[in-house]
Amino acid sequence: MKNKIIIAVGLAVITITGESCKKWLDELPLNTVTEDQAWKTGSDAEGAVAAAFAIFRRGLSGLTKDDTPATTRNGSWGDYYFWGDGRSGDWITPNNDSDWEAWFQNHLLQRTELEPLSNWRLFYRAIEQCNLAMDKIPEITDGLTAERKKQLLADARFLRALSHFYAARIWGDVPINLESRNVRPLGREPLESVMRMVVDEVNIALPDLSWRNKGTLKESMSRGTKGAALALKAHAYMWLKDYKAASDAVKEIIASTTFKLVPIEGFRSLFDQGESEEAIFHMYYSAKKGEFSDYYGHIMTYYLTNPYTSRANLTLAVPKSKILEIYPDYVRDGSDKRVPEFFQSIDFSVSASELRPVFPDPLQNGEREIMFAKFRKVKDISYSLMEAPVPIFRYADVLLLKAEADARLGNINDALINLNAIRARAGIPLFTRDDQPTVIEEVLAERRRELIGEFQRVYDLVRLGRLHEFNPDVTLQGEKDGAGFCPVSREAFANNPNMEQTYYWQFNQ
Repeated sequence: MKNKIIIAVGLAVITITGESCKKWLDELPLNTVTEDQAWKTGSDAEGAVAAAFAIFRRGLSGLTKDDTPATTRNGSWGDYYFWGDGRSGDWITPNNDSDWEAWFQNHLLQRTELEPLSNWRLFYRAIEQCNLAMDKIPEITDGLTAERKKQLLADARFLRALSHFYAARIWGDVPINLESRNVRPLGREPLESVMRMVVDEVNIALPDLSWRNKGTLKESMSRGTKGAALALKAHAYMWLKDYKAASDAVKEIIASTTFKLVPIEGFRSLFDQGESEEAIFHMYYSAKKGEFSDYYGHIMTYYLTNPYTSRANLTLAVPKSKILEIYPDYVRDGSDKRVPEFFQSIDFSVSASELRPVFPDPLQNGEREIMFAKFRKVKDISYSLMEAPVPIFRYADVLLLKAEADARLGNINDALINLNAIRARAGIPLFTRDDQPTVIEEVLAERRRELIGEFQRVYDLVRLGRLHEFNPDVTLQGEKDGAGFCPVSREAFANNPNMEQTYYWQFNQ
């Protein structure tokens, strides 16, 4: 990546405080604190930090035509899917959606509906909200204990680090903004510098974070905790290739005994209700907050068809040939329990207006007719009732991350312990080979199997410089030039003569 780009981050952040954003912020939470409101009470402090998480959640879901005239897309698509899964080479669009086909093929600037996917505005709005909270909360004394003040400040610092981390995985070199009222043009910092900042921020926040945050288990896993911060730290260290530090961060998570691998039978609670001891950190979306709406509701609805939603066909799916490639143990003897948990065959011979049955064999249908069912709901649910946790970190993820780190360090026995914990839960044979390159490849293959559709695969491939191996539309040289990262939105060029596009995207419009 070329460190040539200067961006007026402050200006981009300020522009989001228009009427459409204010209207949304008024909905959740009601006591959101903005710059023109007083910061007086503990309630104001709670609302300010809650607002930052709400903005981040919306940033993952994506901008709409109400946010920016640069797109004609209706509603939020669930951009976290496109960033983390779409270009992995594992997905198809059975109904030949031209927008999504362009994204799969890395034609990221081809269609206006894809423009929001290049826009980091909401990530930096969340960062600004965190900066404001960290500036103002220390001054509040009314209705705020010293202990809770420290927790809220740590929560905001964690989210500030997470927002930078997420942006860096998507765009590569990104600005670092640690000032609440910054209007200076900020340059794109090297990805490595961003990841080191993330680690530093986590280290400051950790002493004041607890293993469980306020509220129910589902609510707690949507806010900053020690587990979430350590998982973030481990992931950042993997990008830095500091495998010892990454392994040590996950070791702390394991030693806490706060999380565990739940049985396969517990996956519905994990992926549907978000009430699971395997969840470390997720964002929970709900129709009650206006986050699903009819056809253009959320990426979760695009996976599903009748009888799970009123959709008549599949828009996103993993083709049958790819499923057979990813899950060789299921092909051999049907032993991988994840296949029937993650995929289902629907009887499309029945009218979409009826309750379609599900075939016992999850792979009974043809190449383009198998439903991705990891996030399935109860049958015949309507969009207006949709709720879904979007996983960011879970226990299986960090165990496999540690297995990769340990394998790269040559600690093969440690790597096999965590690799085989995941394989045993899936019901497939334990892995017994101990040559380092083979173990590393098996861990990466297991991450692909276990985390499919959880918005991790593209980040793994880009981190390793291997996207070109799995996506035929990305070349080795293209990946070296930055093709694995998203282009920067045209919005960042406004009134900024110093702006320069990511090197690869200067020549691949």
